[in-house]
Amino acid sequence: MKKYFSLTIMLFACCLVWVACDEERESLDLTADVTIHEFSINGAQGEIDNEAMKIKVVLPPKTDISALTPSIKVADGATVTPAADIVQNFSNSVEYKIVNGNLYNTYEVSVEVLSAKITKFILNGKYSGTIDQVNNKISVTVPTTIDITKMIPTIEYTEGATITPEDSKIQDFTNPVVYTLSYMNETFKYEVTVIQSDHAYAFLGTSETVDGLSNADERTAAEWMLQNIPNSRYISLESLKDGSVSLNQFTAVWFHYEQTNTLPAIAANKTVTNAIKDFYSNGGNVFLSGTACLYTGSLGITPAAYTSNNAFGSFGDAGQVNAPGENWGVAITGCESHPIYKDLVIDNITQSWPVIWFIGKEISWRRNIGCPWDLVAPYTQSWSDWSAKTGGTPLASFNWDNDCNEKVAISVFDGVDGGKGSAVCIGAPSYDWYYEKESTSANSYYSNIEKITQNIFEYLSK
Repeated sequence: MKKYFSLTIMLFACCLVWVACDEERESLDLTADVTIHEFSINGAQGEIDNEAMKIKVVLPPKTDISALTPSIKVADGATVTPAADIVQNFSNSVEYKIVNGNLYNTYEVSVEVLSAKITKFILNGKYSGTIDQVNNKISVTVPTTIDITKMIPTIEYTEGATITPEDSKIQDFTNPVVYTLSYMNETFKYEVTVIQSDHAYAFLGTSETVDGLSNADERTAAEWMLQNIPNSRYISLESLKDGSVSLNQFTAVWFHYEQTNTLPAIAANKTVTNAIKDFYSNGGNVFLSGTACLYTGSLGITPAAYTSNNAFGSFGDAGQVNAPGENWGVAITGCESHPIYKDLVIDNITQSWPVIWFIGKEISWRRNIGCPWDLVAPYTQSWSDWSAKTGGTPLASFNWDNDCNEKVAISVFDGVDGGKGSAVCIGAPSYDWYYEKESTSANSYYSNIEKITQNIFEYLSK
């Protein structure tokens, strides 16, 4: 009897739970409105996609989107998080959650500043312009033999925009020409300047702009070049990838890289590699320094098997490396008369063989980075063997290597095969443009770094 009584109690309890759950389901409001009816910023209405749960707002040109307060309309009884009166940074998308009773939705809101851009500018089908999207300026370098009074531009720009003067129409570029894009009742102006020169130079970098270079050594080198090498420009590797810049307008390009002991992903990109390789193969000149020396095989400067074999360094936030109470530089035994050493201070006394110092003993630096060739297998300890295998001319070893038979720290490759250009490689760790503790003026040998770089550009221009 007791057994059946317990069973009855359990069944009764289950019935109570069932009834309670049923009543709870009946109390749930599954019809509540959790949509955003209107979303606007500064009077500009957002485009609401209730299926994708996305909202897009387009604002006038030059609007600062880092601090904006939206206006949001939802159903009565619904709440919005974050609240509509809270200032938001819309540099990245912002999520808004709408709650009404037992239901909620989440919208992703993105803000776009209205703009129309010129993405490619080419003159006479050959000379590509360098586009400064920050200042809306375009510069194009053409040879001195070109008649710039009658040039035909080919222009790519934002779809839906119109441009004046017209694309593909003969234009006189004796003076800068302003091109105006009209788009969605707004205008966007670009000033185009044509420079006549038989030589133009480019610094290749991993960021969009010089200021964006995170590595201080690379940024210092780039800034120095733009200030000291006439007709030089900064070119991002990304612009080679997307095809917005062609290298055929340049006499020589410089890639200085000191962030890792491998090439960055953007440099290894096939399109980027081919752009530089084609430039070199067709007679363009290349200057590689730091771990950029790893590029020689990919670019066809050396056979692939004989690219630099000793990339090393203290990367990232490694601690300070102090010079061990001595100068750092390169030994140039037998190469003193080479043009890249013209007017450099050569020390023939301190170590009884000719040395060029790049860093004084009082200097400390964080990133002791080098990328020389070590003369170990597959090489013998001989410059002549290295030269036979790589096709290059060795010009320097580390400063302590008086016989110059252990390292190749500086080298040149004078392209004669198939009309190739020339290349210079500096893998010496002492070729260092920035010091974390001292100013560059504290380095009494800094002028040697500057002068050899100037000489290299002169050498590559001949």
